[in-house]
Amino acid sequence: MPPLEGLEHRDSSAVFTWLNLHFPADGSKIDWRRVRGRHLHRQITDAHRLATMASMEVCRRINPGSMVEHVGDGLSPYGVSFTDAHAPSVVAALLEIPEHHYFLAEDRSWIVVVTMEGDLDVVDQLNGEPR
Repeated sequence: MPPLEGLEHRDSSAVFTWLNLHFPADGSKIDWRRVRGRHLHRQITDAHRLATMASMEVCRRINPGSMVEHVGDGLSPYGVSFTDAHAPSVVAALLEIPEHHYFLAEDRSWIVVVTMEGDLDVVDQLNGEPR
């Protein structure tokens, strides 16, 4: 079975609404300079290395048995959710889609964002309160 087959579909607009409420914006993008929480930024020009690093960041944050939500801002018509057991193959498959990717913890305690321009942004210890 391909890695994306059978994943639970989610409403992308709900996640983007949450992002807009909890992150400062600069136009249609997150203004990373003003983000609260523990923020890590990397610029990685090699696409394979970017995908590997992004997968590692997502997989190391998933609590056993919890869900991760993913939304994309381009070609993906809906969001998906997946568990830790499927994370490595699902993250790799999702990163093949040419768009910006947002991976969020089910409890919204962390987010990993990957852009087509080679940015990898990770925020831990989100406080759950609007900005």
